[in-house]
Amino acid sequence: MAHEGEKIYRTGLEASKGWFAISPDGYLIVFETGLMAHGLRLLDLRTREISIIPVQTGRIYRSPSWSPDGKHVAVVSATVQDNREVVGDRQIVLLDKGTWLPRIISPNEGFKTSPFFSEDGKTIYYFNGKKRESGKTPASRYDLHAVDLVSLQETQLTHEEFYQACDGDEKGRNVLFSATSKTTDAFGKKSRNALFLYDKAGGGISQIQVDQSSGIFDFSCPHRDMAGNLYFEASKARADGGNYLSYLIRSSHDGRAIEYLAQMPINLGFDIARNTGAIFALGTDGEELIFQRLTAKAAH
Repeated sequence: MAHEGEKIYRTGLEASKGWFAISPDGYLIVFETGLMAHGLRLLDLRTREISIIPVQTGRIYRSPSWSPDGKHVAVVSATVQDNREVVGDRQIVLLDKGTWLPRIISPNEGFKTSPFFSEDGKTIYYFNGKKRESGKTPASRYDLHAVDLVSLQETQLTHEEFYQACDGDEKGRNVLFSATSKTTDAFGKKSRNALFLYDKAGGGISQIQVDQSSGIFDFSCPHRDMAGNLYFEASKARADGGNYLSYLIRSSHDGRAIEYLAQMPINLGFDIARNTGAIFALGTDGEELIFQRLTAKAAH
């Protein structure tokens, strides 16, 4: 059993990357490592038991996200052939937590990624990109889409063709997300990730001007707490050169009042339990992936 005050939860899996989502009540973590042999897994923080979530033959689940009521998990369902993912053949699928049976809500078309729920749980947002024939990433030119979970009507919300994009959240009148900016940042650098707000009423997009005076840049995968504070990943140059450092940052709603919450490994993320404010980060102990519950908490 997990005891109060213990902050480390082991996975027993060796991997260099990982994506996860914490349930609203803070008890369950759904995660994947990008490795097909690992699949999509469920970690119960109360017992520390890990189980494999079943998947249809010839498919793999990626990029999990919990519904606000904790009854469903949205995932990307990708086609697999010869033990490799078929690029550009992805669905958005809703998994029932009780049975793990899938419901397709957006069929195979394009390179879909990063699904996340609206605040009321009635809409799923995701990004759809276009397959690349060459380059470092399998896809680019991403735009934000929305699917109504009752009618299954799908709408493309942006037409920016971002080089890369990452999930965020929806609260009130806007959708928060990160994407590769087409403008220069405070250091005069181009092609770095920035934070954006999509206005649901007017359809406009605005960039949040994050305070970079402490040296942070390249902002990605943002979330908000119930008080409107921002949480996001950011990079910072080392004083002695070398690889950049990665941090979990908290700021005010407008990107000011910067607070460093934790240093994080590159390619690993964080999430916030909606109902408890507990913040979890994915890290490593040697080669093993571990989850850490941070001391800091989010408003809830």
